[in-house]
Amino acid sequence: MSKSRRQKKKRLIWLFLALVLLLIWVSWHFPDNSPLSGIETEWDLTQYHPVGKTIRIEGINDNLSGLTYHPPSGHLYAVTNKPRQIHVLTKTGELVRSIKLEGFRDTESIAYAYDNYFFIAEEQRQNLVKVEVPDNVDTIHYSDATIYHVDIGHNDNHGLEGVGWSQQFGLFAVQEKPPLIIYQPTESHDFSATLTALSQVRLNVRDFAGMEVLPGKVDKLLILSESSDSLHVVDMQGNELSRLSLRSDPFGLIGWFWQPEGVAVDDEGVIYIVGEANQFLALKQQ
Repeated sequence: MSKSRRQKKKRLIWLFLALVLLLIWVSWHFPDNSPLSGIETEWDLTQYHPVGKTIRIEGINDNLSGLTYHPPSGHLYAVTNKPRQIHVLTKTGELVRSIKLEGFRDTESIAYAYDNYFFIAEEQRQNLVKVEVPDNVDTIHYSDATIYHVDIGHNDNHGLEGVGWSQQFGLFAVQEKPPLIIYQPTESHDFSATLTALSQVRLNVRDFAGMEVLPGKVDKLLILSESSDSLHVVDMQGNELSRLSLRSDPFGLIGWFWQPEGVAVDDEGVIYIVGEANQFLALKQQ
């Protein structure tokens, strides 16, 4: 093969690689524009915009994962893994106090239930753990918790990533990969016969990272995807009603908000997102 032919072949190879990288970049950066399954008016995510800039929470160094809102105190409760702790935050992302989780493992998410009770998701154990968090307590012991085991068939690092509690329907969770919504019956709530459509939900995302229950006449679910950097509203029939890409303006999280992992909504409808290692962002409807 002549030198000119070898050079031409190299140029074609480099051109092919450049086209492949361009396709990957396009698929990664451009949001999902596929049709929605319905119309959402109460929780229209396209009306939400950032409140200020993303901040880093002082006092939390790493592994910030789940988030929930505690109406009685008006505070946010976050969870970390390594160290396994609950962190009480203000709505502006300031650390109030931290609570040790003794005997817990791989704590990925937290959800407020009622009074001072919360659910914590353990990813590898595949457990949803109900705990009481009294005021001013500094340690929560696993032996005092109520355990709900969710058999998802594997115990790797792509298991339970989010948990949510609905006053109407009860306990929900999301599996990271393949992304799946799970309904877990409890002693007080069992709507498994009527919520079968949720397990068939297939959003155009790579994973599920967190969830929150949106209260209303009929509760809905707010789903967070980490790999796709997006939020989605899903009703109890499995319809995707609204979505928001966190990559497009005015968000543009690529490059400076890594790994959004947890989401919560307060009683005024403000959405809060936390991510690795200790990032915090608020979104408000305008």
